[in-house]
Amino acid sequence: MDYIAMIQNRKSVRAFRTKKVPASIQGEIKAYYENCPKLLPEVKTQLLVLDESAQKTLEGTAGYEKFMIGAPNYLVLLSEENENAEINGGYIMEDLILKLTELDMSTCWITFADAAEVKEALKLDTAMKVVAICAFGYGEKTSKLLRLNIKNMSNVDITAKRGYYSPKKGIYDMVSLNKWGNIEGLDEMMGFYEDMLWQSFYAATLSPSYLNRQPYGFVLDNNQVTLVSEPDSYTDKVSADLGIGIVMRHFDAAAGQCMGHGKWALTQGDNALELPAGHTAVAVYKL
Repeated sequence: MDYIAMIQNRKSVRAFRTKKVPASIQGEIKAYYENCPKLLPEVKTQLLVLDESAQKTLEGTAGYEKFMIGAPNYLVLLSEENENAEINGGYIMEDLILKLTELDMSTCWITFADAAEVKEALKLDTAMKVVAICAFGYGEKTSKLLRLNIKNMSNVDITAKRGYYSPKKGIYDMVSLNKWGNIEGLDEMMGFYEDMLWQSFYAATLSPSYLNRQPYGFVLDNNQVTLVSEPDSYTDKVSADLGIGIVMRHFDAAAGQCMGHGKWALTQGDNALELPAGHTAVAVYKL
């Protein structure tokens, strides 16, 4: 898969056509899941592919403000209990979304506040829990790709995506050198690694997150990249962990395509990077 192209081309929509998704595509995504990249392959997961009836089933338990977006199909990812289940779930589901993009499908992440309620609504008889949901199908065509920017509940704007100008946060808003908040010398350091770092960080800026808040950043230091989680009053822990998994997949998909190697390692946190209060180092990527 050309991950760099798929990250730029992924079609996140809020309205789907009623056109059915062919069984061949549903089968292909199921088969792809079996061997798709997984952040924590030792954590058992299971993928369900549901039809349009899931909208009615999940109404009131999933969706933004519990409003379910209607779509021809939904992916539901289950996971065994693990402290990093949602991070792993975000990583896996975003990879599946990129595969659906390659298959010319539009997608939409579906949020939920209570995994137990979702599991009960779906009448799932399993010890696993629901960690991620995605709607997919053929999106309604619009004249512009719009992006919702929520700085706070009284400061909301909508911008049109235009080529390389679409990120809510640019590279210099998201990446620091040696310590948090420092960008002096960042150009030179990224130039040392040539195109790989720029492509990887740009892919990270395109990662979707709850309300497009993107509450995370990176510190480039000592031949490694540290991913840092930022506190955000609008993002709960489940959404934050899913977002961490998503941005990790964007970064290492691009880095892997450029370098051919590299992998994230989750960390327990390290304040050697002079992180502000509430900021936590969550993963390290060796260059």
